[in-house]
Amino acid sequence: MSLYRVEVTETRAPGADRPWNVTRRVLSAESAPCLSPVLVRLAGRRRRIACGRRLPMGQQCRNCAPRILITEVRRVTA
Repeated sequence: MSLYRVEVTETRAPGADRPWNVTRRVLSAESAPCLSPVLVRLAGRRRRIACGRRLPMGQQCRNCAPRILITEVRRVTA
């Protein structure tokens, strides 16, 4: 599983419903080896790459599928 720990900062104008600026900062990223590598052929060569680099998220193995954990959300009024 690819686990990303993220901190979010939202900047708002006074009285606004939605933030006008959202900043996301990745605090850490952890990953494990791919469980089902995909065979890619190009110009007569073959190579196995991680399924997370080639397949849509619904078809990736559990180690390649990204998981995002939001650790903190700060709301700042400017």
